[in-house]
Amino acid sequence: MSAQHKAVIYLLIVAAVWGFAPPISKTAFSSFPPLVFLTYRFFITNLLLLPILFIAEPDTWLHLSKLNSRDWAVLLASGVLGSTVQLGLLFWGLNLTSSLEASVIGAIPPILVAIGSVIFLKEKVSRFETIGLCIGFIGSILIVIQPLFDHGHLFSAGSMTGNILVFLGAVTWAAYVLITKQELRHRLSPLLLTTNMFFTGFVSISLIIITFYRPSVLYYLITTAPIHAHLSVIYMAFISGALAYFLYQKAQKVIPASRADIFLYLSPIFTAPLSYFWLGEPITLPLIIGSGIIAAGVVISQINR
Repeated sequence: MSAQHKAVIYLLIVAAVWGFAPPISKTAFSSFPPLVFLTYRFFITNLLLLPILFIAEPDTWLHLSKLNSRDWAVLLASGVLGSTVQLGLLFWGLNLTSSLEASVIGAIPPILVAIGSVIFLKEKVSRFETIGLCIGFIGSILIVIQPLFDHGHLFSAGSMTGNILVFLGAVTWAAYVLITKQELRHRLSPLLLTTNMFFTGFVSISLIIITFYRPSVLYYLITTAPIHAHLSVIYMAFISGALAYFLYQKAQKVIPASRADIFLYLSPIFTAPLSYFWLGEPITLPLIIGSGIIAAGVVISQINR
């Protein structure tokens, strides 16, 4: 099996894992506020990734020692951008909107990455890819403004606010992909980049959470939470976090960023059944139309391949 085919399989796994993530995360929000949930998740992920990194890649310090001060600044800044900022916006928004809407909006980065790849990475995007991505972006925007159709005004029950926060998280993710692809991808391994993101994320979010929660409150929240809330965090830490981000970084070693992110459009396919049958979230007409437009954009973008 070629490296390209393996990368496609990796990205399909990532699309499924990240598609299941919104409804699974939402089940834990009644026990863990988003900030606590995210900190808890980062902590567990680091317990897994740090030992694996230094066992699997014992020359990590050698690679890091070759970085200059600018590289270090990019590495740390991108880590915070891809973790605390991006995931913070995502989970904050997810707490205010439906998991299905969040998943569909989370599929917006491909068009942003495609544009950035052409401008900053000098990657070539075909005519069909350009048309398809633009159509997909229009469908995503339709999902963002869905509360306008449902309630007659934009900011209703927090759903529009949540949609905007998820959208900003998607923009932040696109920026993270472009920065790491351009500055660090060819010098640092996927495992090191993934570990850096979660480690810098844990350090930065820990500085934030101590200003909002006393240690005794955090201890109480964690020790009294039901088992399903802890299982949700474990899924997000190990599967949606460590595994999915590693596979994503690994795939991007051989697939251009603009094409790799197209697979994120598939995530809502996996989100919809869980959201509808497990959480009882409605599948509305604007959501169906927007998802159909997105699907059409993905098909068109792949015509020439």
